[in-house]
Amino acid sequence: MKRIFIGTFIKGKDIYKNYTKLKKDFGGILKGRWTINKNLHITYKFLGNVSEEKILEIKSVLKDTINEDIKINLTFQGISAFPNLENPKVVFIKVKDKLNILNKIHEEIENKLSELEFEKDSKPFIPHITIKRPKYVEKDKFIEMVKNYEGKTLGSMNEIQINIIESILTPKGAIYKKVY
Repeated sequence: MKRIFIGTFIKGKDIYKNYTKLKKDFGGILKGRWTINKNLHITYKFLGNVSEEKILEIKSVLKDTINEDIKINLTFQGISAFPNLENPKVVFIKVKDKLNILNKIHEEIENKLSELEFEKDSKPFIPHITIKRPKYVEKDKFIEMVKNYEGKTLGSMNEIQINIIESILTPKGAIYKKVY
């Protein structure tokens, strides 16, 4: 069994440089572990623990989607949190996609995986890059810093790849590696 999700790794000098500054700016405000650069990603579908046999079925049903270079115009701009800024359980970088290509990819993945009896997500898809699951937040300072980052561009990507990614949980944090 492997703990897997369908996702896109985020790469680029701009995002890494700006992410370093962002971590300094939010450093005293948010306590907890930051996502490391090589783990930055967009998740389309989290599948959980899946057998090797089922992973091969997933690979087969997504064969036209995974490992293909997809031209796109993504901008990473601003910070937000789930479920909201007052109670941030997940802090993330917003992903702007003017042509809604990521939503179409998500819908296609949902439809194809439902053929394999994976339940469709009940929540709407919001493209984002998770950067922290805070253990403690100085709420007022956090909200003020989020406002400072409103509209601030942190990076962009013009090409993405969809992959089947394994999430290996360790005491030092998750390790993500491409399976297919």
